[in-house]
Amino acid sequence: IQNLCIGSKNHGYIIRLQDISLYDEAGRICRPRTATRVGIQLTGAKNNQFEREEIRYHEKSGDATFCPVLAARWIFKGTKEFNTRPEQPALSINNNRAITSKEATNVIKRAAEARGMDFTRFMTHSVRFGGATALLNAGADKLPIKLPGRRMSSAYEGYPVLTSQETSGMSRLMC
Repeated sequence: IQNLCIGSKNHGYIIRLQDISLYDEAGRICRPRTATRVGIQLTGAKNNQFEREEIRYHEKSGDATFCPVLAARWIFKGTKEFNTRPEQPALSINNNRAITSKEATNVIKRAAEARGMDFTRFMTHSVRFGGATALLNAGADKLPIKLPGRRMSSAYEGYPVLTSQETSGMSRLMC
């Protein structure tokens, strides 16, 4: 989940609490403990080849550390502690202030150092690289990986529509 805060200004394509929904096996919005899928509405950014808002769905991975559904559950738990309103950034701290890239980098560096790693090699981009490659290597279909990108390399072809069923199981392949 990406939050953009430059200085003290939150930008319109920040992920707000109201942009995150949890779903059960039947695709109904549900309570966090029964969720098997998370949907994140991406607003105000060039999220796909049509440059329009969309919802990205991620399935429960089954991994205790890398699971988008568990991450969303923790976000909801944190927002209760901070009394976050639906229109506020999902990843925020006191006074509706979004978590900055610098703050996230500091946490990542401290975690790397605590595990005996060279903390100078880690930053916010460290958690973003390699996802598509890992999915391809695990046997995921190329189409659902390519579609969320801003442009498709084979632009002469018609752009198919991505549904949540086509991405089902991709989170599990990451683990």
